Amino acid sequence: MNLPPTLLGSTTFVLHKVGVRNRRTLAERLAGETGLGLWEFAVLATLGDFGPAAQREVGGRLGLDPSDMVRLMDGLIDEGLATRDRDPADRRRYRLTLTPAGRDALDRARTVADDVERETLSPLSPAERVRLHDLVSKLFTS
Repeated sequence: MNLPPTLLGSTTFVLHKVGVRNRRTLAERLAGETGLGLWEFAVLATLGDFGPAAQREVGGRLGLDPSDMVRLMDGLIDEGLATRDRDPADRRRYRLTLTPAGRDALDRARTVADDVERETLSPLSPAERVRLHDLVSKLFTS
């Protein structure tokens, strides 16, 4: 890549370019190896990590528009990866739950994501990987 030194001297520009490349690679690999899109993986990961939750809560955690969330969930439900039932604690809400097939799909997707991350970070030593994670996590949470 023959980018101008001015851009290559910008840490945020370089982070963006690495992120775009990683996102593209992950999206292609997820689609090819699991049949999932990035947002489907994100929804499954949210349900897997936090357990059953209201549809609005999952969408809010991920910053998804409610109409996009409905479309994503319709697809995951049609594929048998999740269920959407009335929340017994509040019958006005729907609660989303992973199915056993959804857990299996999430496990496969995590493996793909781990592989892509390992490949992306392969030029770094294990200590550098930890340091990089710490630094970008600090930026993310600030």
